[in-house]
Amino acid sequence: MEPSDVDAPLSVLLVHVWYWPHIGGGNQHVEHIARQLVARGHKATVWCADIPEHDEKQFVRDGVEVIRLPPKRVLGGIDPIVSIKNLDMDFDIVHLHDTLPVLIRRSIKRARKEKIPVVTTFHNDYIKTSLSGRILKRIRWASQGRRTLQASNARIALTPYYANHLKGRGVSKGIDVLPNGFEPVVEDASRPASLPVGSEDFPLLVFVGRLSEQKGLDVLMDAWDLLCQQGEPKARLAIAGSGELNEWLEQRIASSTYPDSIAKLGRVEDAEKRWLFEQAKGVLIPSRFEGLPTVLLEAMHAGAPTVMADVNDLGRLVTEPNAGLSVSPGDSQDLFKAINRLLEADSAQIKTWSENGHEASKPYLWSNVVDDLLSVYRRVRT
Repeated sequence: MEPSDVDAPLSVLLVHVWYWPHIGGGNQHVEHIARQLVARGHKATVWCADIPEHDEKQFVRDGVEVIRLPPKRVLGGIDPIVSIKNLDMDFDIVHLHDTLPVLIRRSIKRARKEKIPVVTTFHNDYIKTSLSGRILKRIRWASQGRRTLQASNARIALTPYYANHLKGRGVSKGIDVLPNGFEPVVEDASRPASLPVGSEDFPLLVFVGRLSEQKGLDVLMDAWDLLCQQGEPKARLAIAGSGELNEWLEQRIASSTYPDSIAKLGRVEDAEKRWLFEQAKGVLIPSRFEGLPTVLLEAMHAGAPTVMADVNDLGRLVTEPNAGLSVSPGDSQDLFKAINRLLEADSAQIKTWSENGHEASKPYLWSNVVDDLLSVYRRVRT
């Protein structure tokens, strides 16, 4: 690359199985990077699987060209079998956002054949509990995941923990650490219409995320049951999001000792999410595994004291700046104790957590993260 090309616009292909309107941290990560690139004068294209199926297979959203690939079938419910044979690959950079899926492996094979630099971001490491699941995971990592990273021109981990994790799993080449990012909600805060009247009369604790086992929804409900054993809670729990445990959550709330203390809000708009964070006495993130959750960064920036499960060393992001509390993942007793600490905290403690969280979140603004990402792109093109 010539020196005069340093500031030239790039054409970047971002590849991820899932994309808007699918809910998940990985596709939101890709969406924000793409929008930031477009805002800076670069061209961003996204390849993803057509899941859920849409009438439009190719469209432009927020300046980003999106190409949805219809799957022939879906392996294990998570890996769509798609073809990229008929797609042009005229890009300066190919940025992959996973290591195992068929779409990822076919994309890196094409990129290497056409001598296009490849950057791969490793988002997180999914937990398998069964023996067969652990064995299959180990085989797929050795034959596919590690190979994808080793064959890439640059590798990115979201946290130092994951960089060390990858090195321990045999990735011998250099790894850049670039965190997940976030964009503050610019819309004025708006009270969720689904939040019951009178909820503001109590301290409000908030969960925002996918309704899934991964996000520790069962741990949250177990901890709330423990709180209810002390009598009617002097707080309200607002749960926002959707996912595979949607019906389970409805049944669990209905069977609670004090069902009126829990509000199931469904999906919320950004303005409503901002309202929840700004009104919350605490945001609860009891996840079993994560890369670097956007909701953590958004909540801290909004000034909400945050309780983060110490999974993959994420607890220190709130404890080191004294922005909230950390709990053991999967431990409802520990989460129950943290909830009590939040509810017992005086205004001075809440203010300290709030102000520290806001300051600690600033390096994770997407504008800062993408500056570093562009440096990686330029480096692999030299």
